[in-house]
Amino acid sequence: MSRYWKLKIDKKRELKISFELIDELSKFRQLNKKDNESGGVLIGSFLSDDRGFIIDKLTIPQKKDKQTRYSFYRSEQHNKLVQKIWKETNGFSTFLGLWHTHPEDIPNYSFIDKKDWLDSLVESKYEKNCLFFFIVGITHIRCWIGIKGILFNKVKLLGDYKYE
Repeated sequence: MSRYWKLKIDKKRELKISFELIDELSKFRQLNKKDNESGGVLIGSFLSDDRGFIIDKLTIPQKKDKQTRYSFYRSEQHNKLVQKIWKETNGFSTFLGLWHTHPEDIPNYSFIDKKDWLDSLVESKYEKNCLFFFIVGITHIRCWIGIKGILFNKVKLLGDYKYE
């Protein structure tokens, strides 16, 4: 059995997400009515020969984050953690995207989520022309890719994973 959830990006590239990371994300699902949204940053590396990406690390909610039932604000602490991991791995592990939770079975992004993602494509520092965005729902995780274009940026759904 594969150790990864694999998503096709295009004809030659794929995204691999480790099942250990999926297990870690599952701990933040909003299963109870009083659970607040959580979130963080996705960290990973590039596959050789530009064949895609692996996401196998994440940051978890930090003390300075702001969490409510229906919103999550990511603090600057996440950037510091990404920089620390990047230095510790000699640039091998890097920022690849963002994640947060929603209190719905199959999550969909909100207007605020999409704006945050499009802003990240413009303002964040990253090495390739895309970032990945996960929303962790109660029964599913969904993954979108944000692509930085010459004229405009776009976001499209890559796939979803159903928790068993």
